[in-house]
Amino acid sequence: MLLRIERPLLIWSFAVLLLFAGGLAACSSAPDEDGEATTEEAAEGESAEDDSEADAASADEGEEEEEEKPKRRERSVSVTATLAKRSPLVVPVIAEGVVRARHSASINFELAGRIASVHVQEGQRVRRGQALATLDNREYLVASEEARANTLDALGKLAVEENDLGEPSAGADALRDQIAELERMERRGEITRDERRAREMDLGVEAVRDGAFRRELLEVRSGLAASRAAQQRADLNLERTILRAPFAGVVSGLTLNSGERVQIGETLCTVIDDVDIEADIGVLESDLRALELGRPVLVYIPALDLTVPAAVDVISPSIDPDSRTCQVLVRLRSEDGKIKPGMFVRSSIAGEVHPDKLVVPREAILTRDGRPLLFRVEDGRAKWVYVELGLRNDHAVEIARVVQGGPIEAGTPVVVDNHLTLTHDAKVKVRRTEPLEDPWAEFDLEITP
Repeated sequence: MLLRIERPLLIWSFAVLLLFAGGLAACSSAPDEDGEATTEEAAEGESAEDDSEADAASADEGEEEEEEKPKRRERSVSVTATLAKRSPLVVPVIAEGVVRARHSASINFELAGRIASVHVQEGQRVRRGQALATLDNREYLVASEEARANTLDALGKLAVEENDLGEPSAGADALRDQIAELERMERRGEITRDERRAREMDLGVEAVRDGAFRRELLEVRSGLAASRAAQQRADLNLERTILRAPFAGVVSGLTLNSGERVQIGETLCTVIDDVDIEADIGVLESDLRALELGRPVLVYIPALDLTVPAAVDVISPSIDPDSRTCQVLVRLRSEDGKIKPGMFVRSSIAGEVHPDKLVVPREAILTRDGRPLLFRVEDGRAKWVYVELGLRNDHAVEIARVVQGGPIEAGTPVVVDNHLTLTHDAKVKVRRTEPLEDPWAEFDLEITP
């Protein structure tokens, strides 16, 4: 019985203890939560104050940096300028062609034989009359001596018969006068050529019968005339054994050597005059109306980047039916030999000349949005000016009128380089001012009516 009473009491006692323990835990945890909340709020407050102080400090530092940082200066663009001007504008005729030698000769052998010596080399410059090669001349020396001996023999025979000559007859002079009169009659159309020849034959026979030409007949009979002709022929052949330069120039195409045998007409080399040269250019028939002899020409040689002033020397009287061009020759001189035959040339022939045009260099013109413009310099600033272009050549272009942006007058500086990315009102520094190039200024040109 006692055991039955004690078990429920123990259970209730244990339950009471648990409730009491729970109450104590609740009481102890409530103050802790309030304390933690207070601590977190305090921490958040301190953090906010710190952030506001940091922002204020950053703002102060930024203001200090802005005060300390200097303002950025505007940079200027360095350019070259040229002054616009009013002057005559030449519209040239453009034609292309090649350089050729005015004098070029193929040196050929006039006799057959063996080459005894070649006196020049390929590319050597020679003077007029200089020996280029010599054939073996022994055979021709013998022939010359033989002809001389025959001449002396004939002179001896003539001396023996000299007493038979008598006084010279006046018939020879009369015959010459009669023959001259017959030639004049033929030119006037009074007699034909055959009639003149027949009358000359009759007059000659009659003069011989009268004693004219006695000495000439005696020379023929003695063999003197034939021997003299043979000697002249031998001397001519001996001279032909030496090949000489027909004019000063340069040896080209030399392929033969000493000891080789050659035939009549075989070529030794070619002599080219590379000083007196000419540009052979073709001008379109549509451009011929502005062309005349003596017209100034600027011959540009791209291989040498060289421009040579010259004049029109020859205008062909005919037109090539295939190219529809007219041959024009412009004579040049190449003292140093740099301009060589075969070089390509581009020629500008002074065509129409238009007076008093406002012109600027071609380099000054740009195109933006399909519209031509240029930059003029005003108070250290680049000002764009849209323009309408007129006549032009390789160096200058006419300003027909200003479309937008301000005036362009003679003396206005315009930018000619470093302006591809230039903007309106950009600050510029003119490092130099160059004159407008005008290669036609040295010529005395007539204004086109």
